[in-house]
Amino acid sequence: MIGIEIFINRQKMISLIHKLVVGMITISAGSVYAGGEELEKGLSGKELVDTHCTRCHLAPEPTNLPREFWPIAVHYMSYYVGMQDVKFPELKIGPFPPEMIPADDYNHRYVAYDQRKDLMQFYWIFKSHMVTEPMMSEEEFRRIKDYFVENSLPSSDPRMELRNRKEPVLKGFTPIVPRLDLEPNSLVMATRVDTKRRRLYVGRSVIDDWYVGDEHLTDDLVALDLDSGERIGHTNLDSDPIEMSLTPTGVRLLTHGEFPIDHGNGLARVIDWEFEKGSEPKARMLVNGRHRFVTHSRYDLNNDGLEDMVTTGFGDGIWYDSGARLSIYWQTPEYEKIWKNAPAKIPSGPLQGALRETVLDELAGYIDSEIADINEDGKPDIVTLIAQGNQHVVVYLNEGNEKFSRHIVIKNPPSFGGNNITVKDYDGDGHLDIALVSGDNMGGNYIGNLIPSPRPRHGLRLFKNNGNLNFSEEYYYQMHGAIRTVSEDFDQDGDIDMAMIALFPLWNIEEPETFVYMENQGNWKFTTSTLPRDFFSVWCDIEAADVNGDQKLDIVLGLGNFPTLVPDDWLTRKIMKGRNGKAPSIVFLLNNN
Repeated sequence: MIGIEIFINRQKMISLIHKLVVGMITISAGSVYAGGEELEKGLSGKELVDTHCTRCHLAPEPTNLPREFWPIAVHYMSYYVGMQDVKFPELKIGPFPPEMIPADDYNHRYVAYDQRKDLMQFYWIFKSHMVTEPMMSEEEFRRIKDYFVENSLPSSDPRMELRNRKEPVLKGFTPIVPRLDLEPNSLVMATRVDTKRRRLYVGRSVIDDWYVGDEHLTDDLVALDLDSGERIGHTNLDSDPIEMSLTPTGVRLLTHGEFPIDHGNGLARVIDWEFEKGSEPKARMLVNGRHRFVTHSRYDLNNDGLEDMVTTGFGDGIWYDSGARLSIYWQTPEYEKIWKNAPAKIPSGPLQGALRETVLDELAGYIDSEIADINEDGKPDIVTLIAQGNQHVVVYLNEGNEKFSRHIVIKNPPSFGGNNITVKDYDGDGHLDIALVSGDNMGGNYIGNLIPSPRPRHGLRLFKNNGNLNFSEEYYYQMHGAIRTVSEDFDQDGDIDMAMIALFPLWNIEEPETFVYMENQGNWKFTTSTLPRDFFSVWCDIEAADVNGDQKLDIVLGLGNFPTLVPDDWLTRKIMKGRNGKAPSIVFLLNNN
């Protein structure tokens, strides 16, 4: 596999992609279509997909989506191949509600109504990538739709949806609702346990910035005493608290930023927070002005004895005009001195004099990363997950001297919905393997009158490291709407176990699957179990930490009460009987192994 240096001419790349996507002459093995005139017919639907869809991502397979959803999906993509005027009998297209359209909108928004059922869905198209001239004939475009519909499976097929699976009740852990000064029914995006200082940090979101016109509510960060449950401190935030890591004096927080983004004025930030009882929280801002941070990792990447930081910024778009960034922030020798006096807010960019930024890539969709020596050459590499069109695992090999080479090691179709990546040795052979969690399905999981679109490929996949950046899939656990996992030796038997949560489960069954524990049995085999019915909930965050000080890793679950992405009545459904419409914002699974 050939690696390319990451320091490339961005403008040349953007120009090349633009020509590929919007070029008006398409040449293929059996068809030429130029200037609106079809010169030759004969390509099958599959051949047309391989010709047109692969300009931007892997060719989808018909079984990637249910049969009922393919007309909607093909119509959505019509804007990117100049075929938006083609009408499908299954659909009616209407205008977007004006009160939900932001000012200076960079998207074309519309509502699709499924005329077969009383269902609808909101969609938006990136204007900068819309194609106004047709790239194929109308008959060819309909052939693409027919290919997907005729070769797909209905959602009722058990290969598309898991409706009745119920794992055995979890053993080896005791679930409890800790006594915390924390309101129920929250959307907990991030938690972090400080076992030394006996603290629990909880980041809560209200998602109000997703909906134009709503009364502004407040995201926040709460510091709690892990033993008494008392509140140590609290601060309001202007953006979702998406991820945290511990510092010697408190916690490092990433805020997600606004959506849709305001180019050049991002609210994605990195802030170090300190909380002391009876004092105002102290903030030191390290990075400001970015767009849609998701994760960060910290490690000395250039062997200078200083801790560097990698951030993933998803952006909002398709290619290189989305505000996305995969960046390294190199710590300078002056960092400690400057950090001590850092202000609560800094100009756009990194903290001047303390950090310097190298942008590895500006492609949209970086959603997770881990630092690990994946090729075992003694230097820390960066393993990343992209989840926008191109659903790839990309490894940045550390070549030394702060240079990295880029290698795509795993490719997935656009419906994959990647959310989370973990690098661990799962088979105990001494080599680092890759765990991929996929489950992004906002609004497609039987919520209200929104058009459902269950994704049969969602869940957990484990890829064995065969050396030379070659990985083979060895294990798959299907789980609709999976979002995150933790991987640790929970039962202390010498191998890596896992626990996984789902934020977007299928709500058309009485007890959606939202949690699974996977005990490693060796040889890529796992026994699976789930929570008792009394502790059913939907989860947004999961963490492995010793919460009770017994030297065993417990599991912390953060509630996923996500407005519009859970049913309005979920708190009063049969599965929640006896809870008076309340769900705890935090649950501990105490390790008894």
